[in-house]
Amino acid sequence: MICGNKRQNFILLSLFCLLFNCKPKNKDIYNLSFERTIKDSAIGWHFANRRMLSLDSEVVKSGHYSMRISLMEDTPSGGLVFQPLAGRIKGDSITLSGYIKTENVREGFAGLWMAETPNIAFNNMYSQGLKGTTDWTKYKITLPLDSNKMKGIAFGGILLGKGKMWIDNLKITVDGKDISEIEIIENLPADNDMQFDIGSPIKTIKTDTNTINRLYQMGLIWGFLKYYHPSIASGKYNWDGELFRILPRVLEASLAEKDAILYNYIDTLGQLNDVNSPTISKDTSIIKTDLDWIVHSNFSEKLQKQLLSIKNSNRVPSFNYYVKESETNNALFTNERAYDYMAYPDAGFRLLALYRYWNMVQYFFPYKDIIGQDWKMVLKKYVTKFINAKNELEYKLLLVELSGEIHDSHGFVNDHTSTLYNYEGARYLPINLEFIEGKPVVFDFSNQNLAEKDGWKKGDIITEINGQSVSAIIKKWRPYTPASNPWTLLRDIATKIVRTNDSILVVKIIRNNNSLTKSVNSYPNIGIPKEDKTNISNKSYKWITNEIGYVNHGKLRKDELPTLFEQFKNAKGIVIDFRNHILDDLMYELPRYLLPYPQPFLKHLVPRYDAPGSFYFTEPYQTGVGQYNLYKGKIALIINEKTQSSAEYHTMAYRTYPKSFVIGSNSAGADGNVSEIVFPSGVKTRFSGLGIFYPNGAPTQRIGIVPDVIVKPTVKGVAAGQDEVLEKAINILNK
Repeated sequence: MICGNKRQNFILLSLFCLLFNCKPKNKDIYNLSFERTIKDSAIGWHFANRRMLSLDSEVVKSGHYSMRISLMEDTPSGGLVFQPLAGRIKGDSITLSGYIKTENVREGFAGLWMAETPNIAFNNMYSQGLKGTTDWTKYKITLPLDSNKMKGIAFGGILLGKGKMWIDNLKITVDGKDISEIEIIENLPADNDMQFDIGSPIKTIKTDTNTINRLYQMGLIWGFLKYYHPSIASGKYNWDGELFRILPRVLEASLAEKDAILYNYIDTLGQLNDVNSPTISKDTSIIKTDLDWIVHSNFSEKLQKQLLSIKNSNRVPSFNYYVKESETNNALFTNERAYDYMAYPDAGFRLLALYRYWNMVQYFFPYKDIIGQDWKMVLKKYVTKFINAKNELEYKLLLVELSGEIHDSHGFVNDHTSTLYNYEGARYLPINLEFIEGKPVVFDFSNQNLAEKDGWKKGDIITEINGQSVSAIIKKWRPYTPASNPWTLLRDIATKIVRTNDSILVVKIIRNNNSLTKSVNSYPNIGIPKEDKTNISNKSYKWITNEIGYVNHGKLRKDELPTLFEQFKNAKGIVIDFRNHILDDLMYELPRYLLPYPQPFLKHLVPRYDAPGSFYFTEPYQTGVGQYNLYKGKIALIINEKTQSSAEYHTMAYRTYPKSFVIGSNSAGADGNVSEIVFPSGVKTRFSGLGIFYPNGAPTQRIGIVPDVIVKPTVKGVAAGQDEVLEKAINILNK
């Protein structure tokens, strides 16, 4: 468990970063019992608050020395001793064990500690809380290993508060084997560069026109080099750190010096591969890389030629330190440091957040051509915004706003702290809202008992909350609700309307055409149990009439398909309800009960990793092999704005069945495997990493799946407890 003292954690991290630039240790110099010494220090060990730590030759578990940490009334409240090991360790888990003795530990605790970087796992025995006076006792802590992501470990002893502790006879094992028997794979140079991991040298930035233009150009060049220059792709440079090395020089340079500084800096990065030797002989890209800015940014001729040479150099797409192609072809952004201890990053890191996200979209988002604006102008607009963000909340709201610029409902933001959660509201009304006929309507209860206690009824239309009109609430949340289109925007704003930090709200509603004003209660999230409200059925399938079967695809599992189609084999029709989230991927399995031969149902638009920013179409994907007894009746596929991503993918696959029809309203328009992005501060977002198109090239993003039969709920129907879309589907199936 992580210690609650953030200051001590930050000191620990700071020292770890500064001392982590070391080679993997040889097996004979770990010095885990502190017996190898020089000038009263244990070889290989480092200290925080050095004057409070020392070797002790009188109090030992065995051998000649132990390590002692002493914190008295006139000393700082924290001390630690540690050893960093840079490199990747293969295995499932790593264990640190050792003996601890304490004397009058108070106002804190003593323990062993171990960290796996970057920000993967951490344990300092906080939950055990060694206090008081104890004799030598053996303790151990274990962390899971992530061999693909880790860059190293650090370990040692820690004392927070006052008192004394001794540690001795440490041992490290990996899956039960001593660390001396384990190969530590050396890091790349980029892994070991941690100079700026505790902060950049850029604390304030001017916002005059000249500075903003330079920062805009730096964002373009920095991202281009990140994904195009072979030295950066090889992991030779920590590209975050390089930004903080070159940016101050660019900002301080005169207009005449700026381009020369950039040229000379880029020249030091290393040799290019063969220039004008394309990786593939024929460019089949549907979308071409947007690099016209190289010749339209008033750069010097020399700098332009240099950048164009990098563009035209041969790139080997098999390895790039910062991005790799997933098994499904979308981009996986690797080795991006989260800096999640920076709740409110300094100005340099705030710029890094913008540059990182903007360039990931620039080179790997397949729908950049339909966001409705020149993406480069978004970069320019947000430079000033990120510089001016005054606190943690403003910074994190800006991350949400930026994520919304691409109009992708996959782009929601996750904050590992409570900052954004509390801003949206930590309390909830016990109701679920949907925008029906353009109005926020109570269509269900998240907690029926609480909702009925507060007098809510299905069909209630909310018009005002605490004196604020619904239109004003929508206006407030629009910039902070990433959405593919207007209907998903309202879908997600509806979830925000029911959140608050007030315990009692005054709401105005319309019920049966009558206006009412009432006081209602809100409840903490933990007070509202998760109730299963997926449409009409808590089961995955059932008879809804004597001749019509109903399938709740949000609960359907692969192993249920044989019994489902056996039960419904003579059904006149089957309703498959996609107004939910998919549980199992069945886009290839279920059509085996429908189609006698394979049918193409979509194709992907995927990134080219040898020419970032370019995209090409795959061959169409097919579904259905006709290996089972085929169902011969009709199928209704119900969709609405809640039908998103995998549910849209499944709808496209099932729609190939000739006797199917899609009914409801347009789906979310956010399909395709997602690529995740982490910002400085640990906030995460995503975007649709694959373009999803029909075999004929017709798009789905932002448009959604368009129904064959459009049917939408009405306020009257909700108040009466009707599912009008389902009723219409049954009516059509019965014809």
